[in-house]
Amino acid sequence: MDHRSHIRPSKRVTAARAAAQRAKLDARDEARQQDLPQDHPVPISRKKLALPKRRAMTTIDLAILDYLQDHEGGNHSPKTLQWHQTALGLFQQFLAQQRGITLVGEIDSSDVSAWFAFMRKTPAARGKIRSERTIQTYARSARAFCNWLVSREFIERSPFDRVAFPKVGKPLIRMIEPEEFEQLLLACTPPGEVGGLADRAAARNRAMLWVLYDTGIRLSELCGLRIGDLDRKKGQIIVMGKGSKERKIALGQNCQRHLLYYLDKHRPDEEELADWGSSGEDHLFLSETRRALTVNGVVLLFVRLKKRVGITDKCISPHIFRHTFALRYLEEGGDPFSLQELLGHEDIATVKMYMHMNDKMIQGQKRKYSPGDHLPTRMPGPRDTRRRGFRPTSTKKHPER
Repeated sequence: MDHRSHIRPSKRVTAARAAAQRAKLDARDEARQQDLPQDHPVPISRKKLALPKRRAMTTIDLAILDYLQDHEGGNHSPKTLQWHQTALGLFQQFLAQQRGITLVGEIDSSDVSAWFAFMRKTPAARGKIRSERTIQTYARSARAFCNWLVSREFIERSPFDRVAFPKVGKPLIRMIEPEEFEQLLLACTPPGEVGGLADRAAARNRAMLWVLYDTGIRLSELCGLRIGDLDRKKGQIIVMGKGSKERKIALGQNCQRHLLYYLDKHRPDEEELADWGSSGEDHLFLSETRRALTVNGVVLLFVRLKKRVGITDKCISPHIFRHTFALRYLEEGGDPFSLQELLGHEDIATVKMYMHMNDKMIQGQKRKYSPGDHLPTRMPGPRDTRRRGFRPTSTKKHPER
């Protein structure tokens, strides 16, 4: 007996008609897609994914909103949220304007590849062509978003699984040389200015440079430091990093001396803060307005310092100080695991990047811990490290006898 005999004939006919109609539509859509060029700007139909209609028909803008709220609920930093919002906004705009796609279930691998090509050819808002590193950064955000769609069962498979992800070479990380650091410290005094306010600005700027150079903290972490985060007795600071994670960093003697000099001699006291309407302001570094120094304020300060010093061939920024700290720390014998804790990185792979960047340190460590030089007994052979008085043998052939 046929196992389908218990189904009513009308229902069997309806199911067969629906299946035939679906196959016809799919064949038509596939034929249209083959006839159109890859960069065709008009909307292109896609096969509906075998998912519940409620999820497959979700709009991309609504899914992005839910994705950002999920990140916010996970206590991700505002900077991370801003990065995703910018990248996904560009992705959504391209899909809507260039591919006619508004639903998450319509995104295909060809759309992702077309987006990569579009970003390489189309100038950004300021008229400049995006670098490969910028394109990769945007692609990472969009890939994370599509993986989130899979985990939430909006789509069955990420379209990024079937495309070649943009690759870039290893970044060339520059460092602050000791003589450049000295020049920056000397440039902290405003040119042509004298008096208490000029001395205060110079002390504050030098203290910030020393903290950045000696700890490698991020710019946002520097601006977020408060009076209570400094432990004078232990000589360390408590840094609030990404995801509201705290970490302790010990300060070197030179850094402590400059930081305490600014705090004890030049930072506005409570009476002065009250006169300026900033009573109770406890941020470590304050601007001329007696308010917390902002990230933008420090960036502008670095622009002025670089101009005063006359450095034109390299970038001078707080993040370069972070790279400098990491490399110097490893050069002085620090291990990568403690460096990971000091920098506040969750993944050791980021720290390994610094290890590969300094060949001098790597070769020095090899010579220091060379297995051939740490054998328990002396091996037979010459004791000299190199041949002395060596003269090459003459290459002139002996005459035949």
